[in-house]
Amino acid sequence: MSKEPTTGFLIVLALASTAGLTVEFYSFVIYGYAASQAFPKIFFPSVPATLGVVLSFLTFAAGFPARVVGGFIFGHFGDRIGRSFAFFWDLIIIGISSVLIAVLPGADVLGLFAPTLLVILRFVQGLGLGGEFGGATSLLAEFTSRRKHRAFWVGFANAGFSVGGALGALALLIPNFSTTGWRIAFLLSLAIVVPSLIARYLIKESPFMVELIKRGAVAKYPSISVFKRYLKPIILLSLFSSFQQFDGYTSLTYMVDYMSKAGYELSLISFIVLTGRIFDFAGVFMNGWLSQVTKRKLAGYLTVSITTLLSYPYVLSILSKNIPLVLVTQSLIVFLGVGTLHALAPVLTSEQFPTKYRYSGSGIAYELSSVIGGMFTPSILAYLIGSNVSSNYFYIPLLYLIYGVIAIISVSLLRETKGLKLEELDKEEIIK
Repeated sequence: MSKEPTTGFLIVLALASTAGLTVEFYSFVIYGYAASQAFPKIFFPSVPATLGVVLSFLTFAAGFPARVVGGFIFGHFGDRIGRSFAFFWDLIIIGISSVLIAVLPGADVLGLFAPTLLVILRFVQGLGLGGEFGGATSLLAEFTSRRKHRAFWVGFANAGFSVGGALGALALLIPNFSTTGWRIAFLLSLAIVVPSLIARYLIKESPFMVELIKRGAVAKYPSISVFKRYLKPIILLSLFSSFQQFDGYTSLTYMVDYMSKAGYELSLISFIVLTGRIFDFAGVFMNGWLSQVTKRKLAGYLTVSITTLLSYPYVLSILSKNIPLVLVTQSLIVFLGVGTLHALAPVLTSEQFPTKYRYSGSGIAYELSSVIGGMFTPSILAYLIGSNVSSNYFYIPLLYLIYGVIAIISVSLLRETKGLKLEELDKEEIIK
């Protein structure tokens, strides 16, 4: 095994690892407002306003099944050829598709081809995103395997959610956002993609993967074999992480539309979302602390339970326009249910699969959770609540409760992995 990587290298790796998710969740904030104020007029001008919003969110949903497909594809290359190779090319796909969305003409120019191409581009973007989680998780876990605070570093695999959310909130302030501003916002994603590609190009291969290739022990079809050998953890991890996916897409994407219908000004919505993203990023450090003082499963129980309980006063505070309470509840929900759980997810997944299947197993499990918890969340809530936000608010805490119960049962059935060395997982795989 190679020598211990320096802290400077780990910082660069952590920053480069956040790029894909940063672009994704940056896009989601933009989508949240554009789906309400821009896309219905640009891509669905001939349908009623409410249906236009639902259809706009459904174009957003097209990226989710693609993420699972991307998890299979990049998981295969990441576990067979190398982490660095797959991790570089998935970001190229993300960057190209994001730029093409920015310059896509509307229905007035392309007719039905406009929304069709939007769906296709979202699907292609999703393919690239499907390789992000598995790559970031594998590289961070394997380069920090001997570090005392491994869980802290691995938590950065999902830090792009908070960074992207914060940048997206700032992008909402671009002038004429509902007409041309959203296009500028999508183009600005290149400022994240280009330097991250340079950093990823320079990142060397994981020492665990180098050893696996040297021994000729890579699986022939890892994305398929992982299902045969690790089906239970894949299912349980995807169900557990579906809660944080639901929480993230509710608080980051749908609530932008919800607050807009509740009469909030865009500048205030932007401030609320931006405040939440600061606490989202702080969740990475909370996960690092929890990983030292408690077991993985207990951390899951606590964060899911508290977030679920907070969802009810959160919605009521929005309706009553009690801004200080909105900020407090939003920040706590995001801090625990999004930030801390997002950082815990790569820790749990990296400790359930051996090197031979870590990229594919982690990626597939997490991307399945995005389908279960995030794919239709904005669309379902937009349909159930509609424009009557004051009477139909109860759907939000109800769905939090449903996802919360599922998450707690799922994590209870997972293996406790605190203190587990990654080498032990590889030894267990050889015995199997």
